[in-house]
Amino acid sequence: MKNIFTKSFSRAGISLLFLLSLSIQANAQRFRGKIEYYSSVFPSEDGKIKSINGTRIEYYNSVFKSEDGKVKTIGDKRVEYYNSVFPSENGKIKSIGDIKIEYYNSVFKSEDGKIKSIGNIKFEYNNTGSQKSDGKIKSIVNENEDRESEDAMDTYYFIEKLNCQ
Repeated sequence: MKNIFTKSFSRAGISLLFLLSLSIQANAQRFRGKIEYYSSVFPSEDGKIKSINGTRIEYYNSVFKSEDGKVKTIGDKRVEYYNSVFPSENGKIKSIGDIKIEYYNSVFKSEDGKIKSIGNIKFEYNNTGSQKSDGKIKSIVNENEDRESEDAMDTYYFIEKLNCQ
C-alpha cells in the first residue's frame, strides 16, 4: 500500500512541477521589448528606467522635494505634481497631459489625501465608522465613458510604480 501511495504521490508531484514550470514560462514571455536605464550623475535619475520600447521617460531634477526624482514625461505626456501646503496633496500627481487629478482634503481620515478624480473618473470611499471598511473604495464612476480619463488612470498607476524605483 505504501509503495502505491509513494508512486502516485511522486507522479502527481512531477506533474504539478511540470505544470508550474510551464506557467512560469508563460508569465515570463508576456513582455517583449527593450528597456534602457539611466546611468547619471544625478541621483534623482540614476538607475531608473530611461525608455521602454523607444518611449522615453524623463525625471525631474528639482529643488522641490515634492517632485525631485519623479517622472516628468512619458513620451509626449507631461506629468505635473502639487507643491502644496496641504500634506494630503503635496508631491502627488496634479496632471497627466491635459487630464487633471484631484485629491480629497477632508476632515475624515478615511478619505483625506485619496484620489477624488482623474479627469472625468470620480472616486468615493467608505466612511461608515467601521474599521474594516473605512477608507476602502465605495465606487468608481466614469462620467461620459471618457476614454482619455481611463488612459490617464492607467498611466497614473504606472507613474506611481516608476516613482517608487
